[in-house]
Amino acid sequence: MELKKFTIGSKAIKFAVVLNPESKDENVATEERNVTAHEEPLPELPAAFGKLPPVFCEIMELPAEYATGLSVTGFTISHTKQGTRSVKLHAKKQLETRTDFLHPMSSPMIQIDKPADGESGDVQLKDPKMLKALNKAIKEAENYAGGKRSQKLLNFNEGRAGLQALADQGQSQLGFGS
Repeated sequence: MELKKFTIGSKAIKFAVVLNPESKDENVATEERNVTAHEEPLPELPAAFGKLPPVFCEIMELPAEYATGLSVTGFTISHTKQGTRSVKLHAKKQLETRTDFLHPMSSPMIQIDKPADGESGDVQLKDPKMLKALNKAIKEAENYAGGKRSQKLLNFNEGRAGLQALADQGQSQLGFGS
């Protein structure tokens, strides 16, 4: 299974996976599934996503203080035939003058793995702490997509507040910007 997209939405967690990405036979079509899940994640998933606002700011070349009020809601991930991954983060920002509106934003696609033999490019997120935080969020999303979830249904009002609180704390917990 290969995760392609993962989003924490207002009513559910949605993700897209390719079920047979390892198929080398060109006559066998890859099977792609879009899933909407209502099960609560394990605590590691929102904790990992809560540490991503400084990563988003680094990718977008924004000042560290822009991470306040920013919550990363998901990502899109692509894989080369050799498995090299690139990621685009999706976020929402609470604007100071529009308190009733969360501004949606996306980062550009960045390569996060060293290129495989015969590929070009390089890892575009140079800070090892930020790369580790991003890889942790991807791993926790893969765990969720693979079925590692709480046995409770989501309470999204509580979950969104918790995700925002973690996002606001993420910068200081990881020591970014200090």
